[in-house]
Amino acid sequence: MSIGAPEPSSFQGMMDAFAIAAPAAAVEIVLPAFTFGPSATQIARIIYMNQCNPGQIMMVGASWLQLAEKYIKAGDGLGDKVDAFDAEAWEGDDCSAFVDQSGKVRMQLFTIAAFAIEVGVGLFTIAALLAVMVTAYAALATVLMGMALVYWPLQAFPLTAPAAAAVRTAAMTIAATGLGILKTLDAGLEALGNGLAAFIGGGMTGSWAVLATQGNVVNPLDLVGPTAFNMANGFAQLALRNAAAPSGGRHVAGGLGHLFVGGQGAYNLGLNINDLAGNGDVDGKEDPRGTYGVDPGNLDFIPFVDTPEGESEPTGTWEKPTWADDPEPSWSGS
Repeated sequence: MSIGAPEPSSFQGMMDAFAIAAPAAAVEIVLPAFTFGPSATQIARIIYMNQCNPGQIMMVGASWLQLAEKYIKAGDGLGDKVDAFDAEAWEGDDCSAFVDQSGKVRMQLFTIAAFAIEVGVGLFTIAALLAVMVTAYAALATVLMGMALVYWPLQAFPLTAPAAAAVRTAAMTIAATGLGILKTLDAGLEALGNGLAAFIGGGMTGSWAVLATQGNVVNPLDLVGPTAFNMANGFAQLALRNAAAPSGGRHVAGGLGHLFVGGQGAYNLGLNINDLAGNGDVDGKEDPRGTYGVDPGNLDFIPFVDTPEGESEPTGTWEKPTWADDPEPSWSGS
């Protein structure tokens, strides 16, 4: 059985495109945020809060679907092997016990596959809406940046000041209309994200219950360490991101937030351009995070250890404690 999982590499071009579009929009919106009033300042906040790469999310979603396919294939293969046994050559209590345990393992494999499909489809769903969001704000930021570049030279001379005022009025109208669209998309993303989180959480709970009935019981206490560790990392990152966010109101609030938006955009744009130039695609090989394990430009000061594919030694600066990793799965329930 096959679910037709796409190849993650098929989304590489999409990932490369959004690796340029999203940070470029963060750079472009800075001047309009200082030029065209409250709508542009709120657009800058939305761009900052939605910096992402939908192509990369789709690549991850495809990897989950491929994982599901592997588990389905393993379950089908196990079933075929069991069905191929010669009933006359092997029978009795040991045979019955083996067949029974094989059935439980198959159920575990299919349960994990079902959950992997759920996660993969969820990631594809959110990535599709994020692709619309990033495309919309990138186009809007480019238009407003172009109008700001036209406005300031016209504003500098008395003879062209009326034309500058006309450009400003048009830009503020475009910004207000674009902001309404982005707010709608942002609200949709929030609702969709919350819904998918609940959907995946429910699927995880259900899969744990099914696995437990098939002999693979997960002790919740084993998950306390990894869960607390990952939540602490996530909430720390979220707090820093929110603290550095630009004003979403009617005033620029000093402008430091908008300058950070542009600086972070320029930083990521440079990283991604170097990656494309050095390796032909965005894959992180030109990224200093792989060497130092931290990313100050994106407010990530939590080091990590990563072992690149094909390498035996990890990169990074810090070894996770043993309790930060999930224990090995127990397929037999032992």
